[in-house]
Amino acid sequence: MADQRAATFLSDTMLWFQIREYRDADYSSVRTLYSTGFREHVGNVYRLALKQPCTQAMLCGVFLLIYIFSSSFLTCIMGVGGVMLAGRMAVQYIFEQGIRLGLNEDLLDIRNSYMQTGSRSCFWVAELKGSIVGTVGILPCVEETGAWELKRISVKREFRGRGLAKALCKSAMEFVARHDVKRVVLFTSVVQTDAHKLYDSIGFKKEKEFVWPSLPARLINFVVFKYAHSRTGCVISC
Repeated sequence: MADQRAATFLSDTMLWFQIREYRDADYSSVRTLYSTGFREHVGNVYRLALKQPCTQAMLCGVFLLIYIFSSSFLTCIMGVGGVMLAGRMAVQYIFEQGIRLGLNEDLLDIRNSYMQTGSRSCFWVAELKGSIVGTVGILPCVEETGAWELKRISVKREFRGRGLAKALCKSAMEFVARHDVKRVVLFTSVVQTDAHKLYDSIGFKKEKEFVWPSLPARLINFVVFKYAHSRTGCVISC
């Protein structure tokens, strides 16, 4: 597979980013960028959990139970605080399990997952002065036969909001246009609100939403959105 490259200039930073296909030397940087970006959502998911009526009812119950046995508001507050801290640690643990799962799926062997000669799949990185600051990949969708899935869209925090994610997605959508892929889907969560705006801006439409099928996700009503883009001969313009 030829190493296709594109230079993207972000005027507000006066910097040139090189968007190119993945190389084996990028392996550790790609996995680190994915892990770091994934962990950034821990706080948002924890706040989502605290907003759930069942969580609030449980905290009130803990407060009342401790008060019955101690008659001390300070002890109650400390007890509820301890439960909340334990909850935060539980969310962190769940996220670490999710990171481990991603690292052991397509990101375990990126070349085999995305870069096989003749396949309609590919993985790109955005490089700045030798550092990987963004990624995106596309490959056949496991959940929907005949569709391709946009995956691992990630940009380093300090370079977000400047069009780099859109430029990465443009590379992926130009790739599917060349390979005559008609339908592209992606999955995102309720807490990734900035990502929703990006997907809307590049022509993806929300098709479906569902609670992620795991017990922790059901307990906090963790909603996942499925977006889809049906190609009609045009690609994203940046």
